[in-house]
Amino acid sequence: MNWVPLNSKQIRAVSYDPETQVLHAKFAGRRPVRHVGVPPHIYGNLVETSDPEFYYKYYLEPSRIQTGWWRKASLSSNAVKLLMILVGALVITATALEENGELPIHLSEITGTGTTSPASGERPAVSPQ
Repeated sequence: MNWVPLNSKQIRAVSYDPETQVLHAKFAGRRPVRHVGVPPHIYGNLVETSDPEFYYKYYLEPSRIQTGWWRKASLSSNAVKLLMILVGALVITATALEENGELPIHLSEITGTGTTSPASGERPAVSPQ
């Protein structure tokens, strides 16, 4: 690869293959990044511009290709997060249930009357006023 240095604090150098239209960019303190499908004029403008950081962020950063290890880390971290959510839901459900498998809330707590509701066929008694 033939690296071309850039006049930038963040982007150290770029390399471009016109046949495959693949651009590699080296950054200060980071791994190189690969971009696929970069037209030759974008590469030319990046090398010639007075502000390569702005040009890179505007034209190239949206087409950034993640490296293989990054995608695997992202997938595994999402799997761990999902597993933690499921375990949390199971713990909350298990601690909320009584030994007989019912929720520990009674109708009297909801209605605030202290009495239970009538059976499905009975009508509630109306108090005279």
